[in-house]
Amino acid sequence: MRKYETTFILDPSLGEEKIESEIKRVADFIEGHGAKIIKNDRWGMRKLSYPIAKKNQGFYVFILFEGEENLPKELERFYILNESCIRFLTVQSEIESTPESQPKERSTSGRETES
Repeated sequence: MRKYETTFILDPSLGEEKIESEIKRVADFIEGHGAKIIKNDRWGMRKLSYPIAKKNQGFYVFILFEGEENLPKELERFYILNESCIRFLTVQSEIESTPESQPKERSTSGRETES
Protein backbone atom coordinates (compact mmCIF):
# COMPACT_ATOMS: atom_id res chain seq x y z
CA MET A 1 0.00 0.00 0.00
CA ARG A 2 1.11 3.54 -0.73
CA LYS A 3 0.51 6.79 1.10
CA TYR A 4 -1.46 9.51 -0.67
CA GLU A 5 -2.51 13.05 0.13
CA THR A 6 -5.75 14.49 -1.19
CA THR A 7 -6.85 18.08 -0.86
CA PHE A 8 -10.24 19.22 -2.06
CA ILE A 9 -12.20 22.45 -1.98
CA LEU A 10 -15.93 22.44 -1.28
CA ASP A 11 -18.46 25.03 -2.40
CA PRO A 12 -18.69 27.67 0.37
CA SER A 13 -22.45 28.10 -0.02
CA LEU A 14 -23.17 24.56 1.27
CA GLY A 15 -23.47 25.37 4.97
CA GLU A 16 -21.80 23.62 7.91
CA GLU A 17 -24.04 20.56 8.00
CA LYS A 18 -23.71 19.83 4.28
CA ILE A 19 -19.92 20.42 4.36
CA GLU A 20 -19.57 17.89 7.19
CA SER A 21 -21.67 15.34 5.28
CA GLU A 22 -19.52 15.85 2.13
CA ILE A 23 -16.31 15.33 4.13
CA LYS A 24 -17.77 12.16 5.63
CA ARG A 25 -18.81 11.02 2.14
CA VAL A 26 -15.23 11.37 0.86
CA ALA A 27 -13.81 9.62 3.93
CA ASP A 28 -16.33 6.77 3.57
CA PHE A 29 -15.43 6.44 -0.11
CA ILE A 30 -11.72 6.15 0.72
CA GLU A 31 -12.31 3.63 3.52
CA GLY A 32 -14.80 1.74 1.36
CA HIS A 33 -11.99 0.99 -1.08
CA GLY A 34 -9.91 -0.68 1.63
CA ALA A 35 -7.75 2.33 2.48
CA LYS A 36 -6.80 3.56 5.92
CA ILE A 37 -7.17 7.27 6.73
CA ILE A 38 -4.15 8.50 8.67
CA LYS A 39 -5.10 12.16 9.00
CA ASN A 40 -8.28 14.12 8.24
CA ASP A 41 -7.68 17.85 8.56
CA ARG A 42 -10.24 20.61 7.96
CA TRP A 43 -8.45 23.80 6.94
CA GLY A 44 -11.70 25.73 6.84
CA MET A 45 -12.93 28.62 4.72
CA ARG A 46 -10.16 30.31 2.75
CA LYS A 47 -9.88 32.83 -0.02
CA LEU A 48 -9.19 31.31 -3.44
CA SER A 49 -6.23 32.51 -5.50
CA TYR A 50 -8.60 33.17 -8.39
CA PRO A 51 -12.38 32.91 -8.80
CA ILE A 52 -13.72 29.43 -9.53
CA ALA A 53 -17.30 29.24 -10.83
CA LYS A 54 -17.79 32.86 -9.69
CA LYS A 55 -16.77 31.97 -6.12
CA ASN A 56 -13.96 33.72 -4.25
CA GLN A 57 -13.84 31.39 -1.24
CA GLY A 58 -13.91 27.68 -0.60
CA PHE A 59 -13.80 25.19 2.29
CA TYR A 60 -10.46 23.34 2.19
CA VAL A 61 -10.04 19.75 3.42
CA PHE A 62 -6.83 17.67 3.56
CA ILE A 63 -6.80 13.87 3.95
CA LEU A 64 -3.71 11.68 4.26
CA PHE A 65 -4.42 8.01 3.60
CA GLU A 66 -2.80 4.70 2.77
CA GLY A 67 -4.32 2.72 -0.08
CA GLU A 68 -3.94 0.73 -3.26
CA GLU A 69 -2.48 2.15 -6.50
CA ASN A 70 -5.84 2.41 -8.30
CA LEU A 71 -7.56 4.42 -5.55
CA PRO A 72 -6.40 7.92 -6.67
CA LYS A 73 -7.97 7.37 -10.08
CA GLU A 74 -11.25 6.20 -8.53
CA LEU A 75 -11.17 9.13 -6.10
CA GLU A 76 -10.66 11.56 -9.00
CA ARG A 77 -13.73 10.12 -10.71
CA PHE A 78 -15.67 10.51 -7.46
CA TYR A 79 -14.66 14.19 -7.19
CA ILE A 80 -15.62 14.91 -10.80
CA LEU A 81 -19.12 13.51 -10.24
CA ASN A 82 -19.54 15.43 -6.97
CA GLU A 83 -20.99 18.88 -7.74
CA SER A 84 -20.12 20.16 -4.24
CA CYS A 85 -16.40 19.81 -4.94
CA ILE A 86 -15.00 22.73 -6.93
CA ARG A 87 -11.31 21.67 -7.02
CA PHE A 88 -9.22 18.68 -5.94
CA LEU A 89 -5.71 17.29 -6.05
CA THR A 90 -4.43 13.84 -5.05
CA VAL A 91 -0.72 13.05 -4.99
CA GLN A 92 1.48 10.30 -3.68
CA SER A 93 2.89 11.30 -0.31
CA GLU A 94 6.63 11.35 0.22
CA ILE A 95 7.85 8.21 1.91
CA GLU A 96 8.75 8.78 5.53
CA SER A 97 12.29 7.79 6.34
CA THR A 98 12.70 4.89 8.69
CA PRO A 99 15.94 3.76 10.33
CA GLU A 100 16.08 0.74 7.99
CA SER A 101 15.77 2.86 4.82
CA GLN A 102 18.50 5.35 5.73
CA PRO A 103 22.06 4.62 4.63
CA LYS A 104 24.35 3.42 7.36
CA GLU A 105 27.04 5.80 8.51
CA ARG A 106 30.57 4.85 7.70
CA SER A 107 32.65 4.07 10.70
CA THR A 108 35.86 5.98 10.81
CA SER A 109 38.93 4.02 11.59
CA GLY A 110 40.86 5.14 14.62
CA ARG A 111 44.13 5.27 12.68
CA GLU A 112 46.24 8.32 13.24
CA THR A 113 48.95 9.41 10.93
CA GLU A 114 52.42 9.63 12.36
CA SER A 115 54.58 12.57 11.44
